[in-house]
Amino acid sequence: MRRRHLLATLGGTVALGAGTLSVRPWQSSNDSTEPITVETLDAPGSEAGRVTVPPSDGPLVLEFFATTCSTCADQMAVLADARQRVDDSVRFLSVTSEPVGLSVSRADVREWWQSHDGTWPVGLDDGTALAQRYDATRVPTTLVLNDGVAWRHTGPFDADALVAAVDEVTNG
Repeated sequence: MRRRHLLATLGGTVALGAGTLSVRPWQSSNDSTEPITVETLDAPGSEAGRVTVPPSDGPLVLEFFATTCSTCADQMAVLADARQRVDDSVRFLSVTSEPVGLSVSRADVREWWQSHDGTWPVGLDDGTALAQRYDATRVPTTLVLNDGVAWRHTGPFDADALVAAVDEVTNG
C-alpha cells in the first residue's frame, strides 16, 4: 500500500511540475473552430442558460473543475483574485465534466460553487464535449482562449501567472 501511495505521489508531482511549464501557446489536435454550447447553472454570479465556447468576441478564462477535487476548491480563491485584477472584458467560465445527474446533482454543483465563493458563470460539460475539445483530462485545467488556446495550465497556479497570461492576450 505504501508503494502505491509513493508512486501516486511521485506521479502527481511529475504531472504538477509538467503543468507549471505549460506557459506557452498550446494547440490540441481536437481544437476546432466549431463552437460548443454549455449549459450554465443558476448559482452565485451565474444565470441558468447557455454560453458558447469559444466566444466570438474577446478572451475567456475557461476552467475545468470537479466538486470532488480539493485542488479545484483551493484554486477558486486564485481565480477570484485574478478575475478582480484583469480587464472587465475578460470573461470567466468554470465547467464541470462530472456526470451530473448520476454521481453529482445540479444542486450539488450549486452548493459547491456557493461554498467556494464562485462569482462568475458555472457550467456543465454535458457529455464532456468541451473537455475532449481542449484535452482537459485532469482537473483543475485552466485555459485562456482568444482566437484559439493562448495559455493552458493543469494543476495549481497563482493569480499572478493567470493575470500575466491574460495581460499578454489583451495587451498583445
